[in-house]
Amino acid sequence: MLISYKWLQEILGSDPGVDAVTSALGRGGLEVDRVTHVGAALRPVVLASVVATRPHPSKKGLTLVRVDTADAAAGEGVEVVCGAQNVPAPGAGALVCYAPVGAQVLDRGGALVTLTEKAVAGVTSAGMLCAEDELGLGSSHEGLLLIEGGRPGQSLLDWEPRLEDWIIELSVTPNRPDALGHLGVARDVAAVLGIPFNPPAVAAPPRAQGNAAWAAQASVEVRDGARCPRYAGQVIEGVRVGPSPLWARVRLGRLGVRPITNIVDATNLVMLERGQPLHAFDLEALRLPVEIRMARPGEAFVALDGQKLSLNEDDLVIADAERVVALAGVIGGADSGVTATTRRVFLESAYFEPRGIRRSARRYGFHTEASHRFEREVDISGVPLSRDRGSALICELAGGEAAGDPIDAYVAPRDPRRLTLRLPRYQRIIGAEAPARTREILGTLGISIVAQLADQLVVEVPAHRPDIVEEIDLIEEVARVAGYDQIPSRLPHVAAAPAGAKGDYRLRRRVRQICTGIGLHEAVTYSFLSPQELKAARYDSASLLRLVNPLSEEKSVMRPSLVPGLLTVAQRSQRYNVPRVRLFEVSQVFLPRQGEAAGGAGGAGDADGAGQQARVERPPVDEPTRLTVLLAGPRDSYLTRPEDVDFYDGKGVVEAVLAELAGNVAPAFDLEGEPPPWAHPRKGARVTLDGRPVGYVAELHPDVRDALEITSGAVVAELDLAAVAAAYRAPVAAKPSRFPAMRHDVALLLPLDVPAGQVIEVLRSTAGDRCEKVELFDRYRGSELPAGTHSLGFALWFRSAERTLTDDEVDKWTKAAVDAAKARFGAQQR
Repeated sequence: MLISYKWLQEILGSDPGVDAVTSALGRGGLEVDRVTHVGAALRPVVLASVVATRPHPSKKGLTLVRVDTADAAAGEGVEVVCGAQNVPAPGAGALVCYAPVGAQVLDRGGALVTLTEKAVAGVTSAGMLCAEDELGLGSSHEGLLLIEGGRPGQSLLDWEPRLEDWIIELSVTPNRPDALGHLGVARDVAAVLGIPFNPPAVAAPPRAQGNAAWAAQASVEVRDGARCPRYAGQVIEGVRVGPSPLWARVRLGRLGVRPITNIVDATNLVMLERGQPLHAFDLEALRLPVEIRMARPGEAFVALDGQKLSLNEDDLVIADAERVVALAGVIGGADSGVTATTRRVFLESAYFEPRGIRRSARRYGFHTEASHRFEREVDISGVPLSRDRGSALICELAGGEAAGDPIDAYVAPRDPRRLTLRLPRYQRIIGAEAPARTREILGTLGISIVAQLADQLVVEVPAHRPDIVEEIDLIEEVARVAGYDQIPSRLPHVAAAPAGAKGDYRLRRRVRQICTGIGLHEAVTYSFLSPQELKAARYDSASLLRLVNPLSEEKSVMRPSLVPGLLTVAQRSQRYNVPRVRLFEVSQVFLPRQGEAAGGAGGAGDADGAGQQARVERPPVDEPTRLTVLLAGPRDSYLTRPEDVDFYDGKGVVEAVLAELAGNVAPAFDLEGEPPPWAHPRKGARVTLDGRPVGYVAELHPDVRDALEITSGAVVAELDLAAVAAAYRAPVAAKPSRFPAMRHDVALLLPLDVPAGQVIEVLRSTAGDRCEKVELFDRYRGSELPAGTHSLGFALWFRSAERTLTDDEVDKWTKAAVDAAKARFGAQQR
């Protein structure tokens, strides 16, 4: 955003100095990128009248012009060589701009050159007469810059002081739409510097007398109050389209806006002044009345730049009785704009809903000065003031008069936003008492105090500050204007506390130690995902948490799982020809809380925010901490052909992690249950501890691999750390037995569909208390076995703490376990 210091000076009604203004802007949070002093080289340039002209004696096309600068030392004036064709006749009244020897002007390349007395085709020229571009006041080189209303000998800067200026380049963040106009920036400067701020009064435009037939026909009908809650307009008759005055053209050009005609320039000046875009229609080109409505699907529209668009039903448009004349808030139409023959104008000032404007602008690739402001939200209360300011300026520059009554269709009125600022809370947040000039700061910013208690201020937030929605925003406003550098620095009083971290920090740290210890690398992915990433992982984004105002569509959904983010990392890794991926991430996910109404997730913040008149509703959200592991590519192998990881690699990682985290509880893997969206339906298992589910481990679903173009094998494990911590059972110390263990091996013929884990559990539970463990050590399939069966070998370990066991005891216990397996699974002992 480019800001004119001279314009700020006019609004403030004082001259605080450029350095003071730039310092105040920086302290107030509006970052100043650059300050450029323009027009300083114009100081030696003076206005001169033409006394006499004669052709150059030897060079065709050149004229010798004698000018009077009212300098007594110059005698009869100064003669210069001039190649322009618009030199005024002597006594014509128009003055020219004379740059004497020693003055600096711009050459055709834009570089400053110092004038010297030199001969042009044999005739000495003492200085030169200047065009706009040579003085840095525009781009025109068609002829001399002619001045009306000055006097010979007067400095050009004395005649028009606004030609010298300081252009301040600001970086304006999206939450500060008020800073997209000089009025809002001036208000901030006044607040920081502590000077009175009285916004310039908006004068009413001159009114036309007599018949106002055209104005009576210019009615407005708003069909969609949600997308256009306020629309104002004014008919202006008797305008004469032409170039704007020099000061207006120069001011616009220096602020990055190309001067066009006096009417269009007037609308742009108001936009730069108040941050409110205006649009002027040629009234005679409209088929009245004017409608603000949604576009019809496929409706045709030709924009000002000549683009032919087929509109979407989501586009808000301005239309007359026959056609669309503007894409609301974005760009006007080619056949309704102001032309050289325009004599009647319909001026539009409106508030359009920001998100709809943003969608339309992006849909068709437009980014106009108007859409830039409407997307960030304009001041709905200032719509009629901007209309009146624009009408008055058009009448001033183009010579027209306002006709008929002004239009103000306020179809969806908005009540002022009320908030309570508690001074004790200010002190808790900032660490210092609220400054003595808190009320003055709020008043300068336009925030009116409607009630005042001992330690509370009830305020109304103006519509030009849509970013102030909660008490914390008020606290920030007061603190930034008062100056963060004014907050005293002192060490906080910290009470002694037991050593060690609180919450789940220690658990997270322990998980990281375990995972890095088994060869995994930690990843940190974004908390926001795109709908495309969720779709690739087979998640339904419609039921998830979407951001109300995302920075981009790629980061618009809160992640319900860490898996999509890690999959994106694996996809990128594969593209860089690094197929082996061993990653883990420990972080929160965000899930809608079931069974609670939106707006009920205030928590502890509700008590702290008591007394607030307005509150932003937030959906209730659960934020469980998850550990997610992703293995992809070949497993580690030595002197053998590499093979891709599979389910059992993920199972091994889960067992290794839970062996450290679950204490004396051994994990089990359950084939039942609904798998997560990303999981292979037949190559995964639910992880349980003491029968309670704590996560899932599975190979990737084929559709996920295809969507992400992952060509190698991949397995994912996801654990809920809160559930793991809840299932933890501390190991019980036991004196080791000094007697040897005895091992008995059994081979059982079992159906293929019987899980080996269930067999182990039956053998372990029926082999008696002396059975320490049961292990699967062999699996055999052969043609000599019955179809649909296989042979599993189990090792049963027995030990006593009091004595050495006998073979008969172990045989008896083993037989009991085998009999149980036969009864339960139909097993046969081999």
